[in-house]
Amino acid sequence: MVDPSNARLVDAFYRPCGYAAAWVFRGSLTPAAVAMLDVLKKVPEEGLNLEDYVISQAPVPTTATNSVDRVSELAIMEIKLTIAALRLATDLYCGRIDPHSVHADLVPHCQDFSPTEFLWHVSQAVSPAREYESLEPIAPGYQRTKQALRNYLVLAQMSPINLPRFTELVHVGDEYEGAESLRSLLLRYGDLPPSQQQVALNVYDESLVRGVKSFQLRHGLDPNGTLNRETYNQLTIPVSYRVAQLAMTLERWRWVSRTFAEPPVVVNIPEFKLRAYDATLHVALAMKVIVGGAYHRRTPVFENQISSVIFRPYWNIPPSIQRHEIEPAMRRDPHYLQKHGYEVVREKGRKSRIRQLPGDRNALGLVKFSLPNTYNVYLHGTPVQSLFDRTRRDFSHGCIRVAEPTALAQWVLRRNTGWTKEKIVETMYGSRTMSAEVARPIPILIVYATGFAAEDDTVYFLADIYEQDLALAVKLRSLTISRRIEDDKVTSVLFSKH
Repeated sequence: MVDPSNARLVDAFYRPCGYAAAWVFRGSLTPAAVAMLDVLKKVPEEGLNLEDYVISQAPVPTTATNSVDRVSELAIMEIKLTIAALRLATDLYCGRIDPHSVHADLVPHCQDFSPTEFLWHVSQAVSPAREYESLEPIAPGYQRTKQALRNYLVLAQMSPINLPRFTELVHVGDEYEGAESLRSLLLRYGDLPPSQQQVALNVYDESLVRGVKSFQLRHGLDPNGTLNRETYNQLTIPVSYRVAQLAMTLERWRWVSRTFAEPPVVVNIPEFKLRAYDATLHVALAMKVIVGGAYHRRTPVFENQISSVIFRPYWNIPPSIQRHEIEPAMRRDPHYLQKHGYEVVREKGRKSRIRQLPGDRNALGLVKFSLPNTYNVYLHGTPVQSLFDRTRRDFSHGCIRVAEPTALAQWVLRRNTGWTKEKIVETMYGSRTMSAEVARPIPILIVYATGFAAEDDTVYFLADIYEQDLALAVKLRSLTISRRIEDDKVTSVLFSKH
């Protein structure tokens, strides 16, 4: 991804007009320039870093002058405004960094976007703000998360509420000196309604329990209503951290294609949840999932298509699992394969491999959703349903186990003639393996978002289980530093041409 501070791109903006000014006319900033400066001041509401779009610390010149110094000041501001405006255009439309640099294997969608053409249009526009809004993802979830970010930016300006520590678990009815502070926090975050303000002090009462359960649910914790260490830690995280989580989700959203041939399926790794969307990008189906373990075999972030549904699948054991898990178990127990429904497959000229026979014990369950990819990751059912009751569900070897494979199969095959729910169930519990090609391959996105607003506008904050937020934050900070250095170089080069 080319950063707009690149001298060639800025030069390409000015070259067609013989390096004439775009934002200055007769010694003053144009109305579009003044409006553009206002747009740049509000970039934190887009989840962007204000430092990436700094123009000048000097007062904005608004009246004509013949002073050489004033002309130079205007020329420098002209160039810096162009750099910042070009950068904002690509940042909003494409994202600030190449997703592949943080191991997100997503399809590029910015090849046809011309920031220079867009900016010439903006420089003549009545409302630059509206023009930039047109570059944002249109998905309702993006807009909801953007509004949540605005709300949390307001919260970040409020005085912090100090919550006293405790040495033991706090249960309903217990005395707790921090009850009043806790109530204030829950009211601020929307986990308690305003009507809950007038209650007994220093008692962890039923209303606080309800508020804590709401808070726990929104933060990926067991919603048991007990004030424990995990809950305390989440309650005392600075609001600035929540702002950063929402901002990183908006950044990741910009990496994704704007349109899909078919409504997509989206799996959010740290939420352990799958959503299938309708044509208006509203949720049509949602369910729990199990993803790859945080400390080994992580589920990758990538984009693909569900191409077929396989009923009663074989599980072809990956070589690494066969080598590190199955073969050691076979050495400990000669009857291990038979006990677990495995068989050895011998092919001429190739090393023998192990697969698990279809059936109720098969690790893939009774349905597999194929999406051919280099990671050998796919969606499937599972015979072990109890793990879906866990709050944190990163237990797989990288593939994604779905809680309701029947419902997902019905949704995926909804355009295939004859594939009713009854036929799907009959095939799942039939006697042979069968594959159904999807009439229209369905886009699937495996994403990573720890802060977002759901369809009911509830704002969720989840654990950074793979530390991908940390990696992205480091990458973005490094980008800001390099941009600042590059901006000075580009301004110097372009100033000599004005």
